Amino acid sequence: MDSLTQIVLGAACGEAVAGKKLGNRAMLWGALGGTIPDLDVFATFFTDEIASTSFHRGFMHSFLFAALAPWILGWMAQRFYDRSIHRHKGYKTFFALSWIVLFTVAIAGINFIPVALGEGFSWYIFLPTLALGIWFFRKLWSDYWKRDFSAVEAPYRTWVQLFFWSIFTHPILDCFTNWGTQIWQPFSDIRIQWNTVSVVDPLYTVPFAICLIIAANFVRHNTWRAAMTWVGIIWSCGYLGYTYWHKQTVDLSFKQELLSRNITYQRFQSNPSIFNNIVWTVLAESDSVYYFGLYGFNDRLPRVRPLSVLPKNHYLLDHIPNDDRAKKFLLWFSNGYYNVLPYNGDTLQVNDLRFGLLGDTLTNNNYVFSYLLYKNERGAWDVKQRNQGRDDLESSKKSMGDLFSRVLHGD
Repeated sequence: MDSLTQIVLGAACGEAVAGKKLGNRAMLWGALGGTIPDLDVFATFFTDEIASTSFHRGFMHSFLFAALAPWILGWMAQRFYDRSIHRHKGYKTFFALSWIVLFTVAIAGINFIPVALGEGFSWYIFLPTLALGIWFFRKLWSDYWKRDFSAVEAPYRTWVQLFFWSIFTHPILDCFTNWGTQIWQPFSDIRIQWNTVSVVDPLYTVPFAICLIIAANFVRHNTWRAAMTWVGIIWSCGYLGYTYWHKQTVDLSFKQELLSRNITYQRFQSNPSIFNNIVWTVLAESDSVYYFGLYGFNDRLPRVRPLSVLPKNHYLLDHIPNDDRAKKFLLWFSNGYYNVLPYNGDTLQVNDLRFGLLGDTLTNNNYVFSYLLYKNERGAWDVKQRNQGRDDLESSKKSMGDLFSRVLHGD
């Protein structure tokens, strides 16, 4: 899921493990642990798109990494406090600025959501986030910058447990999305994807974060602190269970819809659309086409509608050898759910259909996630993610507006 959600989950794990020993430091270190697996995105600066995309949610999201990294990180954290580095002004300046940047980016992202949906600037989102920002900066000033930190005494075992749970829960949560997580690396590149929750879901994240913010305002031994932390954790688990029930409902309805239309299919998948768990996308594969549709829990009738037909066009890749690196990557990454469109000359557009369409039609080439398959300067096949043009963006804004109208009001 998104980085902010992983920070919240990691902070909750840190608090649950070491809150009574470390206070709010447990949340901070847990948040750091929850962020570490996503640092694999920096591979994009050192290698090509195929390698960096393959590495993301790879080894650093594996169970082996979660088992090994905490021993090193725990030793580093203990040494950090034993040498009183946390009291140095240089350290405090660096991390204060880091938290400011991280918080500002997160808040800007939240406020950009209605703009991306075509709704424009929203005071209903800006004012609460502004109030949260004022609270955050006051806490950063009074409880961090102005405070003379005391010594920290926590056994090595506590640090290892803190980092284990904050790192281990990260790939588990990612498995609930439809991107795919390689939890068995380096022994297998199979990606686990349960497809029950969107990669960004405010209804999961916001209540969870509120519980932790409330908990952070109590002293470490106050029972309300532990209670609010566990309320957030229970909300997290309960919401994921709720999304699993939604998935079973959608899958049953989709099977009935395909049966009623006498459609024969080989396999199908379902997953929630972005930012919510109310409107779901469904995709079934037949011999020659895909069937794509939407199911909304607020719709007047509990059925998949509309049902669009997407061409496969797999034959457009027949001239590329099956062992070609770019082709193998695209088939692996999309889990075989892809179609192909001519783009420009020899260049082809390969659409990852797991992410569906923005909306319910093919207007303006309305695919969410696409790659361009082209020949690079060495004459070898290569891939890069397709960037949307201005016309695509305008169509996307309208489609997102239509999507959230269906989320709120049904069809």
